[in-house]
Amino acid sequence: MCAKKKKDCFLHVEGFEQWMDQFCSDPFAVQYPDGICVDLFETELEYILEADLPTSCRQKVQIEKTNNGLRILVAKEPGCVLERDIGLPINVMYKKMAASFENGFLEIHISKTETIQATEPAIRFTD
Repeated sequence: MCAKKKKDCFLHVEGFEQWMDQFCSDPFAVQYPDGICVDLFETELEYILEADLPTSCRQKVQIEKTNNGLRILVAKEPGCVLERDIGLPINVMYKKMAASFENGFLEIHISKTETIQATEPAIRFTD
């Protein structure tokens, strides 16, 4: 209907079609009730991962470094753990990281420039 003449469209919004294409092709844009939905942002100095875990508490969340990214583990019930592997474009083993968890919202900051001397498999939460 709007493909031929965009100026004849009644509800034409600049950039909306590109946004819809990106939204429909983004596997992380859909909320999965039994999964961990993660958003990844990049700034000049760091990567920022955000996850909404409204039914969890900090004591039930664990973040591990892997060879090609991070793994988020959330204990739901005894014997039931949700797990999400997040691939990253950099090796994170020696990168400085900070994680925070507040009101069901997990945020992980990964420095692009700062490194640490020794690697720890798990990421500790800041208070």
